[in-house]
Amino acid sequence: MLISAIALASVSTLYAALPVLAGTPTLISLNYCQGKVRDELLQGKGTCTFPSGNRYEGELKNSQRQGKGIFTFADGTRCEGDFRNDLLHGKGVCVFPGGNRYEGEFQNGIRAGQGKFFFANGARCQGTFRGDMLNGLGVCAYPSGNRYEGNFQNSKKQGRGVLFLTDDTRCEGEFQNDMLNGFAVCSFSSGMRYEGEFRGGRQSGRGVYTLANGGRIEGTWKNGKFIEAKK
Repeated sequence: MLISAIALASVSTLYAALPVLAGTPTLISLNYCQGKVRDELLQGKGTCTFPSGNRYEGELKNSQRQGKGIFTFADGTRCEGDFRNDLLHGKGVCVFPGGNRYEGEFQNGIRAGQGKFFFANGARCQGTFRGDMLNGLGVCAYPSGNRYEGNFQNSKKQGRGVLFLTDDTRCEGEFQNDMLNGFAVCSFSSGMRYEGEFRGGRQSGRGVYTLANGGRIEGTWKNGKFIEAKK
């Protein structure tokens, strides 16, 4: 029995990049803003429109974004949340022009901590973000109805995980670069079960098929095809 290669889209290829507010915290020029000024520094609520087309509305402290605010980028990306030292830091929500949306935690202007990402195509992922990507445990549900629960590295399925397919196939094992690679166990709606090695999402190496009637096929597979019985 052939298991088709499991090639779910890597979430890293779907993410909308978060525009950068600034490389380092800088004082906002008074020429760009309307708000309260004390000792030549912006304090309290204000509105700032920058030559780039970006716009900030919210709280300011010592001419830096600090507190609650909304930053709208020239490309239409809109981020609302907590700012510290001029950058998103804490909880926030970003909506992107294509319809993607991120809700969760930020650190120094990037996605970091617990968060949820909703894609315009209907996919959704939640878990631990680090370095602006999913890194650690997470869950992704795809428009097809397939679902993955497990470990991510740079927004790709990497490490231990479980894949649930719409045909009631369930595969648990080791993932590498978004595909089953290494030892895994797959159970099927027919009652059959495969335990063995995978490469690139297909059975490759030693494995055992247990049939619904209790029979067993044990041997070596290559690229999803049985090539040699165990001797």
